[in-house]
Amino acid sequence: MLKVIALASLLVTLGGMLPSQAQAKSYQIGGQVVQDYDLNDYKYYKVKRPTPVVFLYANNTKKTRQLPKGTVVIGNKFKGSAVEKPTISFYLGQLDYKFLNKGRPKHVELLSTSDAIGSRRPQDYQRIARPAYLPALSLGTLRQMKFTTNPNQDNKVYSQLKITSNGFAEFTRFKNPNAVNGDQRPQFQVKIQKATNRGNTRQLYFAQKVPGWGMQRVHQSGKLKYRLTVVNQHRPFRTDGDPDDPNTLFWSRYTVGGKTLVTIIGKP
Repeated sequence: MLKVIALASLLVTLGGMLPSQAQAKSYQIGGQVVQDYDLNDYKYYKVKRPTPVVFLYANNTKKTRQLPKGTVVIGNKFKGSAVEKPTISFYLGQLDYKFLNKGRPKHVELLSTSDAIGSRRPQDYQRIARPAYLPALSLGTLRQMKFTTNPNQDNKVYSQLKITSNGFAEFTRFKNPNAVNGDQRPQFQVKIQKATNRGNTRQLYFAQKVPGWGMQRVHQSGKLKYRLTVVNQHRPFRTDGDPDDPNTLFWSRYTVGGKTLVTIIGKP
């Protein structure tokens, strides 16, 4: 069970972090020093040409899919060695729901979404800067949560905004906050038509409105009719687990359409 640690004497703001004076590239979160290497350091790549990847399913079947040209993925390239070929691993599960589930055998889970998946054609992936629509240090999954310090209770998750690496926003509300399947079909999936990032504020633009998320209508027609504001509160915090699950996690808070959502930004 996660135990919430209040943020004390904050010396940094994540996204525009300032190193502490005591040691370069270390930060204060939850009253403790956090090293730079404890925070997520994702890299971003764009597919230069249609590129095959292999999906692995729970019934041990495999299916080859094509990543379209221009698809953005989050991952890492490996140069290889005298005995290993160059490769790239990336977070397949951060692509959009429709792409991941197209052609999936009925009632069979896609296993490879829970971790990174490898490709033997790293030359097909070009390193790029983080897209403006993706938050810093995060895979892009933001959740409306209620943390508890009671070891007999679970944290509750009420809703989720998943900003996919390939530029979709997927909105999900969970019927049972105590038993959440983060891979369930989102109620709404909309293409991000444009994104701006200035300071701590991101503006995401859509052609259609998603109800209940505080979108503002800014144009009467066209693909940029609606805008969703995503603000980094610069109030990071940490949670510690109980003896059965002792994992410590670092989180960042965002205001999304008037709601406070959190996203994981690292772990020791």
